[in-house]
Amino acid sequence: MASKLTAKEKWERYNRRTSKNMAAHNRAGGSVRKPVRSVSGASDSARYDRAKFISRKATQVLSQRQPLKDKDGDPTPAAMQFRRWAAGTPKTYEAVRKLKTSAIKQKERLAKKLGKK
Repeated sequence: MASKLTAKEKWERYNRRTSKNMAAHNRAGGSVRKPVRSVSGASDSARYDRAKFISRKATQVLSQRQPLKDKDGDPTPAAMQFRRWAAGTPKTYEAVRKLKTSAIKQKERLAKKLGKK
């Protein structure tokens, strides 16, 4: 019987698979932006894109009630997608709401700074 993967191993597998799929999509003519892995050195434009992603995905998770934990209690891909963009991995829907609220505020502040809508 195969041993169960740890949460860290599941994260590494998810991250590798997602990066590989993004690269394949971009080679085929798509234009998926690479995630912002660190906010500290990111430009305002990159932080704006990060805030857009987090608010969009948080809305999607909340509206579709996507599960944040699997049967073993480990994060699902719906929860791990936030970690790829330098946000915490939410464990509850309340944590997702907080991520969404802070991302919307950051997006509005950065949009004003960058001269976007």
